[in-house]
Amino acid sequence: MKKIILLPFAFTMLFSLTQCNNPAPEKLISNAETRSKIISASMNNDAYMNEVMDSMMIKHPDVILSTVFVLAKNDMHTQENMMDKMTDMCKMDSSMCKMMMGKTMEMCEMDKSKYSMMMGSMKEHPKGMQSMKDMGMCDMKGMDINHKK
Repeated sequence: MKKIILLPFAFTMLFSLTQCNNPAPEKLISNAETRSKIISASMNNDAYMNEVMDSMMIKHPDVILSTVFVLAKNDMHTQENMMDKMTDMCKMDSSMCKMMMGKTMEMCEMDKSKYSMMMGSMKEHPKGMQSMKDMGMCDMKGMDINHKK
């Protein structure tokens, strides 16, 4: 009988002694070498990276967006990709299109040079200009809607 009781007790003791105690996350990241390994492992794993980015977008969307715009400021390829994605979002979601148009109009109201630039670029899109004129959306005086590219 003693052997039966002693055997589970011995097994339990052996099991508890061999278990590794995981330190708290705060303790792990306080060490610079461990922190860099954790960050590298997270960045190289797609599932973890997506989780990190989702968390960052929820907790710090302004930081993410400002960083993206700073990085894209001098990179034409990135700017084109961003514009393509925004255009695709506008095609799929009319509320997104309305918001984008509103932001564009706010920009034009604040800066006359931006307004002039936008009106100049609209000359390259006579069908769009004609549609806007037909809908009475804006005054097109001075604009040549028959301009061909």
